[in-house]
Amino acid sequence: MEVRHGVAGIDPHTHTATISLVDQRGEAEEAASFAVTPDGITELLGFLSDRELVIDRIGIEGSSGLGRPLVLSLAAAGYDVREVQPNRTAERRRRRRRAKTDIEDAEAIARETLADLHLPPAGKRSAPDAVWDELTAVHDWRSSLVLQRTRQLNEAEAVLVALPVSIRAELPATSRVLPQLEALETIARQQPEVASATLIHIDRLVDALHDIRRLTRRIKDLDKKVPALLATLGCTLAEICGIGAVTAMELLVEVGDPCRFRTEGQFARWCGAAPLAVSSGEGHGRARRHRLDVGGNRKVNSVLHIVHVTQVRCHEPARAFMSRKIGENMPKRSARRAHKRQLANVIIQCREVKGFRLLSTGDVA
Repeated sequence: MEVRHGVAGIDPHTHTATISLVDQRGEAEEAASFAVTPDGITELLGFLSDRELVIDRIGIEGSSGLGRPLVLSLAAAGYDVREVQPNRTAERRRRRRRAKTDIEDAEAIARETLADLHLPPAGKRSAPDAVWDELTAVHDWRSSLVLQRTRQLNEAEAVLVALPVSIRAELPATSRVLPQLEALETIARQQPEVASATLIHIDRLVDALHDIRRLTRRIKDLDKKVPALLATLGCTLAEICGIGAVTAMELLVEVGDPCRFRTEGQFARWCGAAPLAVSSGEGHGRARRHRLDVGGNRKVNSVLHIVHVTQVRCHEPARAFMSRKIGENMPKRSARRAHKRQLANVIIQCREVKGFRLLSTGDVA
């Protein structure tokens, strides 16, 4: 009997998930929807196992968000689960003028999974980890507090401009908002009679200063928890020059289990550190010109850029690496991309210690 192979695509939502099956020739087989509950996930696994079609890969959209419970269950059942970016299915739908329904989305996800063998693995961890979940909760809370503080500072800057020139002249001559707010808190008590609107502005800015101080204290309290969590996970990222505890937390939360990436190249492509060739007109052979890949994880790419800038400033191996590349007639921008690619290789190196998969250190250059 001939064995037929295919792939599946899952479009998850808050309460339901729709799955579509596509065979290896691209023919849509069938689709079904299931509730995102323990019983519903069990039914979905039974639906997959009862088909005559052998499922080689399963693509899922939003694997780190709405699709996380499905990813954990499918990975535990032994399926090869891949992440499909929403912009890929949206582009396919626009190109083919297809409707926007759960079944259409699931089928588009399945076709993207069939078309691209090199999709990144889905989810950030193949199994639950209490410590990693705690680190993620701290990271998310800290990010929210930082955004709130940034919003308060931006709004305060706009209100400072609305103050009378006589008051603004007494504030520090700096572009930073916080020193001006601290000075205004002292000046406000010494001001003679001012307009009622100005008094409201001053009261608002003083309250904003108190909120900013409160948010800063809470951020610092959360920062104190990070080193202990990193030590429990066995993370050695903070040993790399340019990576502190908060930066290591950012990498761990975004990358998850580094061993879900089979090769260093797959990780570099996932985080956008692998430059794309633009070698049109160069003929056959190795590409000589490249450009930035903007399709990767921008948060990890941003962290790599920060580490690169720090190392070039104060780390001798990184300076030597950049000098060597520039000495090979490589443009500075290309040398920077090459160094970030090397940093990606260092970060994703894995080793097994006490049952944990770690991000390990290594020489940058």
